[in-house]
Amino acid sequence: MSRRKRRIPKLTFTANRGIGWHVSYRDAESGTPRRFRFGLVNQTDKAEAERRYSKWLAGYLNGQVIPASSDDTARKPATERLPASFGVAIRSGSLIDVANGFLDFQESRVRDPDSPRASGTIHPDVFRYRTHYVREFLKFINSQHGRGAAARLRVSNLTMQEVEAYNRNLVERGLSAATVTHAMQVVRQLVIRAGRPEHGQQVLSWNWDSRDHFSGRAKRARSLPTLNQLQRMLVATDLQGRAMIWTAIGLGFGARDLSKVRVGLIDAEGYDLRRSKTGIARYGKTPPRVWVYLDRLIRTSGKSTGDLVFRSATGLPLVSGRVDRVNTWWGGLREKIGESKDTMSGFYVLRHLGATEYGSRPSCSLSEMRSWLGHATSSAMADVYMRPVAPEHRELVLWVRDQLASADEVEDRDSNPASQKV
Repeated sequence: MSRRKRRIPKLTFTANRGIGWHVSYRDAESGTPRRFRFGLVNQTDKAEAERRYSKWLAGYLNGQVIPASSDDTARKPATERLPASFGVAIRSGSLIDVANGFLDFQESRVRDPDSPRASGTIHPDVFRYRTHYVREFLKFINSQHGRGAAARLRVSNLTMQEVEAYNRNLVERGLSAATVTHAMQVVRQLVIRAGRPEHGQQVLSWNWDSRDHFSGRAKRARSLPTLNQLQRMLVATDLQGRAMIWTAIGLGFGARDLSKVRVGLIDAEGYDLRRSKTGIARYGKTPPRVWVYLDRLIRTSGKSTGDLVFRSATGLPLVSGRVDRVNTWWGGLREKIGESKDTMSGFYVLRHLGATEYGSRPSCSLSEMRSWLGHATSSAMADVYMRPVAPEHRELVLWVRDQLASADEVEDRDSNPASQKV
């Protein structure tokens, strides 16, 4: 048993980036460094900061960290969200003023990433991306008009030529079509929000839809692995690695899905889960091969009902925050067998392999495909997966189908020192 003394987070003040009074600590489950702000940015507020810190520390020591949305954690005013990046006073109705209001509203919609997706809520990652797109657009405006322009110019001052120039700038940077579309959607949302009374009910003097559109680079098709590559990956890893590979193929689970699988949610008969990314329930029969590996992993690791099935070699969750240990493991395993990202796609390709096999079954329906994927299946999605297997993938898909249907005992290679662990 570890005798390491538990570190007590200390109350600290810093003037950097408007952080103010805060504590730095490590998440008890993931080990990820965290910072909790008390909403006090003046050093003279020490007495109040200590009161809030005492309440926070009591919860922390009891394993119940007070959430950032609690009443004791004051949100920074809108005008304090972006000015540190621009260093000038913000005028009412300016681009930054509107952007601050937009980001405050977006933050109010953020949901717990572990909870089902409710209507009108967004994932924390979506909020982070939109914040990034806002900052990139404001930086572009400053580059065109000089330092501090975004804090001075109003949305109604935007010209069609400026918006088109920003669109071209995104494309010239080599961004994907999806990223360019999302970035331009954020600009559009700023234009719409400027029409609110508190921002002066601003409107553009030109038609947004009449502008010229520029698309980013086309998304590169994700190529399926060859049969030889997949077989070598299975041989080169350990029991947990093989269980992850077959679960990804047989149930269509990505890295975040795998990180949330607990003992009891899947059995030999079937599974009934909810995909955190979409909030849509996914259920179906468990392929025999998937259960053989999961059952062996659960029994050999001594896990109990409710425990996470998959963890890293150091006991951490596979995915925590922005840390994705699955893709790190997959990259190392891929390199171990002499492949690279240029010759073999990332871990998510296994979900596409599984969808190709499942969708090509003669009896597969659109509703079944939707349940398997865990998101609304469109006709375009059906066209990708629900069709005969391409000749170049037939050997791989037929082998995978035979393997998934087999419940034969599997060889235990955990004792192999060459196995690549997660």
